[in-house]
Amino acid sequence: MRKEEVECIGVDVSKKTLDVALYRGKVDWNGGHIKVDNSGSGYRELKKWLRLKNAEKSRLRICMEATGLYTHDFRSWLEQEGITYYVVDPKRMHHFAPPQSIKGIRQTKTDKADAFRIAIYCSLFHDSMEPSRLPSAAYFKLKRLLAERRQYVKQSVLYKQQLSDISIYDTVSSRMRKEKEVGNLQDNIKQTDKEIKSVIDTDPAIKQNYDLLTSIVGVGIVVAVTTIVLTENFTTFTNPRKYASYIAIAPFPHESGTSVRGATRVSKQGFRQAKADLSISVLNAITHDAELREYWLRKKAEGKHTGVILNAIKFKIVLRMFAVVKRGKPYVNTKGYKG
Repeated sequence: MRKEEVECIGVDVSKKTLDVALYRGKVDWNGGHIKVDNSGSGYRELKKWLRLKNAEKSRLRICMEATGLYTHDFRSWLEQEGITYYVVDPKRMHHFAPPQSIKGIRQTKTDKADAFRIAIYCSLFHDSMEPSRLPSAAYFKLKRLLAERRQYVKQSVLYKQQLSDISIYDTVSSRMRKEKEVGNLQDNIKQTDKEIKSVIDTDPAIKQNYDLLTSIVGVGIVVAVTTIVLTENFTTFTNPRKYASYIAIAPFPHESGTSVRGATRVSKQGFRQAKADLSISVLNAITHDAELREYWLRKKAEGKHTGVILNAIKFKIVLRMFAVVKRGKPYVNTKGYKG
């Protein structure tokens, strides 16, 4: 299908509403926009509006930013209706500048303008993007269980710090309550891990990739499930460097014009929790993986900064994760560890 045969729609998604913009080569601020509820009644209203606009379902290409669970019901409706749609990384949209020839869109910052901006992006790039599909029900269960687990870990760390740092000022009964709470939280973490593995076993595609990921030295349940969740089981990210950039471990050059020439560095943005989780993987990897340990020792001998080396090893682990999933075969440690 040629570009001119496609009609592009941009949707700015929020928890309660959808701002929808139909782009037909120009920004129609009045007739090309509708705001509806992010609910079944809103979707029915949108369907009527599209019919009034003579927008044929087969020609529609709908684009939206990834906003987590806020898009879930809308995406389900689009799939039921058989409408092609794309979910785009918000950072990509943040850096997108519409052509100068499209007047007014660059200077305006409203939900309506954002919807038109997304529609313009869709019109320019839809033919190079893969249509999106909702992941399985197991994916959403894992996402919630992972969030639950992180909360238990956070609370456990807090109580442990209190027991370590200020226990001298606690009464005996206070200390006992905190120790009991730590024990309860540890039990909750174990039970959550058990449920996570049970959910993984219900989905063959997720189970296959989970087993592949955990075959890598240093990759445990948290890093494996986090990667599966963030990549929607390796469907939204297929390029390891793009994923590494998303979680802020891929180095990029710091340059601007001819005057700014900074050192290559990593972004401070990105999904920092995934980056933090990989830090634990690195410690395990350089202890039990001969290749990564040799790399660590060599770079330390060269005088490289510790943070730079650790970040490079994180990137190597990401490369391994994407490689085993692509090949469909477990990681083989050919060197082994000779400690």
